[in-house]
Amino acid sequence: MSYLLQLLIFGITGSLVYYGVYYGTPLLIKKGVPLIYAFWFFLWFPVMSLFPISLLLYHLEGNAWTWQNILERFRFNPLTENDWYWVVGAIIVTIFADLFLEPLGKFFAKLPMLAPPSYLPAPFNPLKRMELPPSEFFGVTLYRNWKMITIFIPLHLFAMLCEELMWRGFFLPIQQEIFGNWAWVVNGLLWAWVVHACLKWHFINMLPSMLIAPWIAQFTNSTWASFATHSIGNSLLWILLLVGITKKTKPQNINSI
Repeated sequence: MSYLLQLLIFGITGSLVYYGVYYGTPLLIKKGVPLIYAFWFFLWFPVMSLFPISLLLYHLEGNAWTWQNILERFRFNPLTENDWYWVVGAIIVTIFADLFLEPLGKFFAKLPMLAPPSYLPAPFNPLKRMELPPSEFFGVTLYRNWKMITIFIPLHLFAMLCEELMWRGFFLPIQQEIFGNWAWVVNGLLWAWVVHACLKWHFINMLPSMLIAPWIAQFTNSTWASFATHSIGNSLLWILLLVGITKKTKPQNINSI
């Protein structure tokens, strides 16, 4: 697999997400599309497209279409008990690193060149304060809004699975052949600074989580490890949403989904 093709897929994905966050979403908002639909469409569509693309690349390699071959090629190897200890440790390090580096994200977000788009709400925008418990999410009422959470969580999980399938399952083994033990660093930097270029105010904050995921995948030789680290770390958002859904006071004048 050539360097050019790797950069092309990382680059196209990052460019589509960047365009969607900074240009596509504001355009749809002006046309009356609710923020929650506009933003998450542009964020998730390029990522979910990685699922069929990764399978196409698998086919172009000449691999057989058997379940066992697919699991082996994408390194969905079972995790041992010891592997899970490392995964838990990786999740803890990720969470604490994010908390420790949060002030740095706020600092860079104040710089015009690195500022987040004005429509972006907390907690994604570090310059905006998130109420606890939250009453809304991207302009949508949370109180008793079980429909929203039952749609959001599966889609969020699938989007993360698509990323792991491509970045860790397909590309990381190839990068290990090229870069050896340092493949996780290359993989993590491409994931952080190319795919997630839209989060430019977090270009330092994102490094721990973006490097830990490929490292744990390479260390355990399993994409399940990076998927667990990726999804469990992001599940903190789900907890916040669930708290908002179950709180007693219902906010007024906010849209419902």
